[in-house]
Amino acid sequence: MPPAPSPPTRRWLAPALAAATIAFTGLLVYATHHPRPEELLGPNPPTDKTLHVAAYATLASLATATWLTARRTKHRGVTMLAVALAVFGGLDEVTQPFFNRDAEPLDWLYDCVGIAIGLAAVSALFALARRPAAGHPAGDQ
Repeated sequence: MPPAPSPPTRRWLAPALAAATIAFTGLLVYATHHPRPEELLGPNPPTDKTLHVAAYATLASLATATWLTARRTKHRGVTMLAVALAVFGGLDEVTQPFFNRDAEPLDWLYDCVGIAIGLAAVSALFALARRPAAGHPAGDQ
């Protein structure tokens, strides 16, 4: 009888999350610099500020999941990731006038709200996933 296959490894997870983060970042930059965003949104789009929060919450969720999966840390460096994402959001905003779009500081603030939501949500999920099961000391897992 052949040996049982080993459990699947998750070596593919961090690269897959990184690829998704890069792809979403490209889509986000394209969408935020498109000269006529209404062409991308279709009928009855959400408000501009809702779009900012949702887009940056998604970006922060993907980036945080990538970071925590690849680094296998408990949360070290996530603060620097938040700062990097906020800087990226600021750069994204200030480069929009080069593409006939308006740069608004309030948009950047909503980007930062989205970053905080995405980062907090994924960090909380990872913390719950790493928490020892009830009745099992941390070393027994």
